[in-house]
Order: sequence, then C-alpha cells, then structure tokens
Amino acid sequence: MSEVGRRTLFVLGICVAWALTSVAPLLKYLSPAKATGALILGSLSIAIGMSWILRLNLRPREISIAWLLLLFLALTTAFAILYPISLRHTLNIGSDREDALRIELLAIGHHQYPYDTRTFLGNPPTPLPGAMLLAAPFYALGHIAWQNLLWLALFFFFALRFFRYRSTALFYLAVFLLFAPAHLSDFSSGGDYLTNFFYIAIAVTLFSRSLNHSLYASIPAALFLGVALSSRILYAVILIPLLSLTLQRTFRLRAAVLFFLILLSTCAITLPVFWPHPLSQLLLQLQQNANKLRYIPTVIHPQWTLPLLAILVASAAFWVRMDLPRLFLIFGAAIFVMLAPFVITFAIHSDKLRYAFFYLSVSTLSFSLWALSRCEHSEGNTHLIPPAKRSPRTA
Repeated sequence: MSEVGRRTLFVLGICVAWALTSVAPLLKYLSPAKATGALILGSLSIAIGMSWILRLNLRPREISIAWLLLLFLALTTAFAILYPISLRHTLNIGSDREDALRIELLAIGHHQYPYDTRTFLGNPPTPLPGAMLLAAPFYALGHIAWQNLLWLALFFFFALRFFRYRSTALFYLAVFLLFAPAHLSDFSSGGDYLTNFFYIAIAVTLFSRSLNHSLYASIPAALFLGVALSSRILYAVILIPLLSLTLQRTFRLRAAVLFFLILLSTCAITLPVFWPHPLSQLLLQLQQNANKLRYIPTVIHPQWTLPLLAILVASAAFWVRMDLPRLFLIFGAAIFVMLAPFVITFAIHSDKLRYAFFYLSVSTLSFSLWALSRCEHSEGNTHLIPPAKRSPRTA
C-alpha cells in the first residue's frame, strides 16, 4: 500500500475512534441531524488536525510545553466547574461510578462485604479491590474523584514519553479527552472508567521500560501492574500480548518471575476482600456482568465465547514482532471484540442503555495510541525528519 493510502487509513481510523466515543452523548442531547453534523464537523477537524501535526513534526523545533500545560489547565478547570454540578444531579441523573468506590471503601472500613451494598442509583458496585486500593488515599481526603486529576497529570507525562513529538501528544490528549464528550463527562463527574485506562497504560509502559534494566528494577513495576490489573477483570487480557513482548525482550526465566509477581500482586490485593470463600465470591461478583449479555442469543453462550474470542485475538501477539504501540493495538482489538457485541445489542434493544458506547473507550484510546504512533514513524515522514529527532521514544 502506498504511503498516502496508509496515512488515509490512519486518519479514517482516528476519526472512527473519536466518533465511537462521541456519538452517544451527541445523540442523547442533540437531534439526529445536529448530531450527524457534529460528527462530520469533528471528523473533518481531526483530519485537518492530523495534517497540521505532520507540518509541525517536520519543523526543526518542537512546540512549546506550554501548550500541554494549557490543555491540562483547561481539563482541570472543566473538572472544577463540572464536578460540583454533577454531585447535585441538576443536569441529569448523573454517574454512580464514584459512589460505587465510595460505598465499597465505606463497607471495607466497617469490616463489611463491599459487594452487598448499592449505589444511589440502586446498582451493585463493580470496581474490584485494585481500584479500591488506588482510590483509598483520596477517599481519606474526602473526594475519590480527586484521583482523576493525579492520574490525568501522570497520563500527560505518559503521552509525552510515548509519542515522539509533543504535537502528537497534544493532539491525542485534546481530541480524546477535551473534545470527546463521553470522556470529558466521565472525567469531570468523578467516574473511574477513564482513570482505569490511565493507570493501566502507565503501568504497562513502566513494566515494558523496566525490561531494559535489571530484574530488581522490574519488580516494583510488576507489582504496580498487578494492582492496576486488579481494578477490573476486563484488563487481564492485556497480559497475553504483554507476555509476548516480554518473551521477545528478555529470557524466559526472568519473564516467568515477573509474571509470577504480577499474578501474586493481583491475588494479594483481590482475594482477601472475598474471604472466606474468595474464588466462589469472586466468580459470583463477576457474574454481575452477565446481565449485560442479555440481548445476545444464549445459544452462542456469549459469557464464554466472547472472552475466548478476546483471548484468541490477544494471542495474535505471539505471531508478530511486538513493541509498545502494537501491544496497545492488540489489547484494544481484544477488548473491542469482547465489548462491542453487547454495546450494539444495547443500542438496538434497550432505550435506557442505548448510549452505552462509552464501554468502547478503552478500545478507541488504545487503537489511537497505536495509529498516531505509526503516523509518526511512517516511511513517508521518516526520511524528512531531521536526524536528531529520529530516535523513537516508544519502548
């Protein structure tokens, strides 16, 4: 495929990823005609923005870090304004994701089983113990949502290290955080779904970079990754492409030791919360997600076939040469095949859950990391890039 054709596919992919995360709130609050117009306008803006990035990346000097600080200030200002409003539920019924963590930690503090509680919307809480542990310091401060600001700042730093150029990092963060309504809503209402992705991406990257150093340097990264993975069972699928990358980067004994530590950390955080019957109660808790599959024909047994399909997609990592961007691509694809069927069936059959496209956020964010990274490293750009800027930042 020609370089122009490849770049066109990258631009189209980024536009589709943004549209998937933005279509639900646009359709919810705008008429179909206005929502369609907004999606077209947004996609055109993304295409123009990616051309602008190409020109910026060819300049001898990178853009000022002040642009990223300005974007961070815009997001923190949006949080400061919208978060208090979300607590009053004046615009809509609101999100109960922060409340789910709050009631779980409150129950833990009173030595009660956290999954017997209910949020203010009457829903059972779903965050697993890793999410509780990472949110606990902010619960002690009085507002769990404040963790979003910390992880946002760390994710900005992650994007600066992941991408070769600051302009690409700025574009990614602006498009998928500030100008993606579903992500901005989740972030500013104290939800942890976006934050979960932030610390998973950071943990995986730290682990990948630690492979360049001694085993002792990798141990803290492995333990932190285990805690991050225990936030939601969904993220466990990333271990498959991560194992492939690790085996390609280091010897088998070290890989075995590190993955043992990851699993040990996950179990040490997760299982005590479900005591005295950890495995049975954990499985019972995970059964709550089965309700999301109710519109998929039971004859295909989606509770088993969808995870198996995700594992199969993730296993493609053992057949390709792995790097960090490709890991995020495979992870995003595996999550997509697991979540897209119930999101689509929700949109068709349920008025209440018609706007559940935010579940695809992990896939769109992961895919966009890969696509923008590949745009930076495309053959058509490389020969034009000044020699001093050719060394990749990705692991």
